[in-house]
Amino acid sequence: MKKYRNVAALAAGAAIAITLSACAGTATPDAGAKASAKAFPAGSTMSKIQKRGKLIVAVKDDFPLFGMKNPVTGKLEGMDIELAQLLAKDLTGSADNIQYVTVSSADREAFLEQHKVDVVIATYPPNPERQKAVDFAGPYLMSPVSVMVRSGYSGINQPSDMNGKNICVTAGSGAVAMVPQNAPSAKLTTFGTITECMQGLEQNRVDGVATTNSILLGLISQNPGKFEIAKGDLLKDGKVASDNDSIGLPKGDKAFHDYLDSFLKKIEAHGDWMKIYKDTVGTIAPGDATPPPILY
Repeated sequence: MKKYRNVAALAAGAAIAITLSACAGTATPDAGAKASAKAFPAGSTMSKIQKRGKLIVAVKDDFPLFGMKNPVTGKLEGMDIELAQLLAKDLTGSADNIQYVTVSSADREAFLEQHKVDVVIATYPPNPERQKAVDFAGPYLMSPVSVMVRSGYSGINQPSDMNGKNICVTAGSGAVAMVPQNAPSAKLTTFGTITECMQGLEQNRVDGVATTNSILLGLISQNPGKFEIAKGDLLKDGKVASDNDSIGLPKGDKAFHDYLDSFLKKIEAHGDWMKIYKDTVGTIAPGDATPPPILY
């Protein structure tokens, strides 16, 4: 019996058309907001954001459960969005003091390097190449790599069952190498986008889709009753593979980095992390969840 995996700690990314926009409130903080905001060291990034009166954050606007524009309300929703609002409140005294900038996966480093945004909260896992250009705080979520199948399909109950099956992966993803490690005789079908993989699965052209849970749960949320996640996470070099969604920040700002890590610890201790998880990812992967340890 398959079941949706509980995503306690999970990322993966799909390319998104880049759009600069103030998608949501850029409110000027009122006197009450200023009074409630904490004091930060003069000259620090935190102090500059507070003085400006708003946090500028890069997000995605078409990633279900994490950063998605509601077609009815036009507002951004998801775990990344709620996390950004908590950060804006901690920095400025109000969650409304925020400007969203939608960004593609490929341009996240550039936006930080060019200081177009203060932070990137956009299902953004570190890797050695990215860490040469920017720094990361967190993670706030860790995502194992799994296999999505059609609802009720019994041919894949664990990763080794991919042997002999046609498994879809996206070009350049970590799953391209991980699927053969877990199932050497699996047949890989490679597409450019996860949407193409999903369509192939729906049309019975492939037996499963392998990628990170954050993406798979988003697809499931948008296609209720069609798909589910098979038991078992894929291994990489004998260990459970995971992408670590983290907060991206400009390189070399140690004080800001330390503040962001302390912010993540605080929202865990106060129960805010659990609330935003249950409001978003937890609606598709219900059950107990545990915030990840700070690694960066």
